[in-house]
Amino acid sequence: MAPRTVPTADENVDGNPSTPDETGDRVRPAQRILSAAEAVERMAARRHGKRGCYAMFSSYLGGVVTDPTVMTVPLDDHMVHRGHGVFDTCSLVNGRLYRLGIHIDRLLASAAGARLRVPWSRGELMQMVADTAAASGARDGIVRYWLTPGPGGFSFMPAECEEPCFYCVVLDPMSFGAGGFDPMRDGFREATVRETPQKPPLLAQIKSNNYLLNVLTHMEAADGGGTFGIIVDDDGFIAEACVLNVCSVSTDGVFVTPPFEGILHGTTMRRLLDLARGPLCDEGLLASVEQRPLRADEAHRGAELIMSGGDTHVFPVVEWDGAPIGDGTVGPVAKRLHELIEAETASGTGSPDDFIEVQYP
Repeated sequence: MAPRTVPTADENVDGNPSTPDETGDRVRPAQRILSAAEAVERMAARRHGKRGCYAMFSSYLGGVVTDPTVMTVPLDDHMVHRGHGVFDTCSLVNGRLYRLGIHIDRLLASAAGARLRVPWSRGELMQMVADTAAASGARDGIVRYWLTPGPGGFSFMPAECEEPCFYCVVLDPMSFGAGGFDPMRDGFREATVRETPQKPPLLAQIKSNNYLLNVLTHMEAADGGGTFGIIVDDDGFIAEACVLNVCSVSTDGVFVTPPFEGILHGTTMRRLLDLARGPLCDEGLLASVEQRPLRADEAHRGAELIMSGGDTHVFPVVEWDGAPIGDGTVGPVAKRLHELIEAETASGTGSPDDFIEVQYP
């Protein structure tokens, strides 16, 4: 992949010399010292009427807040200024936390990989998430949580941090597209990502708070008419999308997804693999299921291309780099996987860790 270059301090984003404004001075905010009360008042005005985040728990504060004005993280938390923190996400569906257990397991694995000290047990973390969901009052949404070294200074050394921190927020369900766009009806148009470097295996398998390459992957994809982007390595093999795993269904019914070595160990793809090997093979929609290296040219010739993530997201790709996948419509495997996930979340049947009833006040 070609290395990405960045503008210097004297260049704009296009690489051209930056110019002062018409007054001859560079634009900068007014330097006014605000009191704490003024700062809170201004923040409240900026946040007024904005929805999207219903509750936040902060171990640093020792409680849950429901006013977005005070949903804050200390600036000297190493997660903020060094990216040294990990996170994970589960879905809140019909008042139940869906598959929280597997996500907490991955959060703890990420924390171990990032060498974070975690003073809470698995059960305590799950309880803090459930309590935050209850305080939010929301019955459907996204629940995201972070483990960090905590605040303490602005150096690169986590030894300066005073205490590990755990943060949790409950958010509105994520929407994609506008104007009535329906992923399962319309499908996604995607683009190959080659210029943005792929994460090295260590960072790809840890859900760290540093998502710069993920964001640049999306932006490169958007430049080519896509949304998430499909990362293809120098040897022509598919890796993953910016925040999703990728699988292909061949014209003879073989479901293929790349091995998890070197990419995110996706919890949704792991569930799709179970469903593909079980109901879909039993029903004759699939002939077999394989997890092996997947070449981009093989996937281009396939009947279906599917991206997955976020527990409940099954995203069919109907066009890739301007060429249709299969007949250019959402295929039967994607539809059936989506139906099974929807039915599972609606029924709430499964292991105790998969469906935790939120105890609302």
